Amino acid sequence: MRLEFTDPDLLYLLFLLPLWWLVVWPRKGGGVLYARGGSAGRLTGWWGQRSWVVLTLPRVLRGAAMACLIVALAGPVRIEIVEEGYLEGKVIGLALDISGSMLSMDMEDGRSRLEIAREAAIGFAEGRPVDDLSLVAFAGEAITRMPPTADANLIVSAVEGLEVDLVHDGTDISAALLTSVARVRESEREGRVVVLLTDGAHNGGGVLPVAAARAAAGLGVKVHSISVLPPEFRRTRFAEDMETVLAGVSGLTGGQYFHASTAAALDSIYRTIDMIETPTPRVRTLEVRYPERAWPLLAGLLLLGLDAMLRGTRWGLVP
Repeated sequence: MRLEFTDPDLLYLLFLLPLWWLVVWPRKGGGVLYARGGSAGRLTGWWGQRSWVVLTLPRVLRGAAMACLIVALAGPVRIEIVEEGYLEGKVIGLALDISGSMLSMDMEDGRSRLEIAREAAIGFAEGRPVDDLSLVAFAGEAITRMPPTADANLIVSAVEGLEVDLVHDGTDISAALLTSVARVRESEREGRVVVLLTDGAHNGGGVLPVAAARAAAGLGVKVHSISVLPPEFRRTRFAEDMETVLAGVSGLTGGQYFHASTAAALDSIYRTIDMIETPTPRVRTLEVRYPERAWPLLAGLLLLGLDAMLRGTRWGLVP
């Protein structure tokens, strides 16, 4: 704990108090001590020998009161150092496939792949209040739907607005990765993660997914990939090719590959990723400032009151 002043220059006024004391200090012949009332007479006995107490004490009280008021004007502040625990979040980029095949209504209860992907992504975003989240939608190309933000509600709104006609059809895994990596690097947070969800194999031109994955790994970005296909597609050559690419991308970056064939499985995958990418506990040191102006102000007023009381007793001083 330490004490500071908001206007420390006002404390220089304390150096004027000795001058004030010299001006008001009673000198020989400078005043007459008398007793109030009809019984006034010479000071005799104990008070006659110690009249300096009656002369000096009011001035001491007044000087102390002025010192307290000067300190109050200077604005004393008590500062305490407090250690506070908090969770340091990460920056997580969500990359969601919006190709035409995501409209296939072959999941349980006749829902589309896009529908369950949106619901799972929203649930994940709502459970990450301390992270920066971004959203990239991709098909034949990738577009940024939301740059990194700490407001999960913005991500939820962006996910809810995903439609398959935002970009031309296709599945460009490389574009999704590179765009998501660029977005997560915009945040100042240290932990950078991309969660990529798709129902198709890469068919884009240009950069291969393995090259995009190496670039992500070189920039310190981890990629978790998720494939969404109903059970009847799991053993097809198409699914095997897709899983090979996605597993390779995740493996190169230190992430994990997951497959979901139901909405419940997809929710479970996002919960697993949530546990893998838990926020980091940190401790920060804070300065808590407590204004203490009231105490010297009250002390000054109290001393002035005592001074007035003493000057109002049976003893008076002239002038």
